Amino acid sequence: MDEKYFQIELPSKCMVYKDVDPSVVEIRTFKGKDEKLISEISSENFEKKFVTVLKQVLKGIDPLQLTIGDELHLALWETINSYSKDFFVTHECEHCWKTSEVTVDLSTLEVVTLPEGFEEPKEVTLPESGDVVKLRLLRVADVIKTDEIVKMGKNVWLYRYALSIVDDEKGIWDKVTYLENMESKDLMHIRAFHDKHIHGPKMETSYECSNCGGVGLMPVPFRPDMLLPYGKALSRYTGDAV
Repeated sequence: MDEKYFQIELPSKCMVYKDVDPSVVEIRTFKGKDEKLISEISSENFEKKFVTVLKQVLKGIDPLQLTIGDELHLALWETINSYSKDFFVTHECEHCWKTSEVTVDLSTLEVVTLPEGFEEPKEVTLPESGDVVKLRLLRVADVIKTDEIVKMGKNVWLYRYALSIVDDEKGIWDKVTYLENMESKDLMHIRAFHDKHIHGPKMETSYECSNCGGVGLMPVPFRPDMLLPYGKALSRYTGDAV
């Protein structure tokens, strides 16, 4: 049976990927063979397992090289197109403090893109030391490496920033040591680089409280069950069809 693929535009606009043609990045919706893999996903193994799923459904780019924002964008695309754009979030109103369930239309979430002309590595001059460091955005492969360090019981606060330093003369632990000895005012600029270039779906939406009518913004947490709905969500998606 032929599989139908759809061209998809990534929030990074593929500007950070070498030798990747945006026009050939395509994705298909989930099938039973994908659900079989998704059923093994938990919050502890999400990155490794989801990479395996993406390798089955994605064309034109290596899932390990995806930025975190692009990966989240693909996950939400699958949720919307394989199941439903509606997602149900329990939220506590900031006005009356009553808890209610809010139906979120995932297709309306704002998608933040990288600015035109973005290139990496980006040279950042540190104000205290005067050092010039070259930085890149973190990838899915970096998150997997970080998860492995966490399982070893080690602190990853500096490790993840060390992964983003582009310097072929330093090994990863040399970079960690470099950051350990860095003034916080300098480290702040490295952290700011990553904050400034956050991209992908903006996981928040407006709400109107069903109890008091108050309005505000609420977070939309990404959860593994978005990729394989069950229980109440499954019943709502299928309705009276079964």
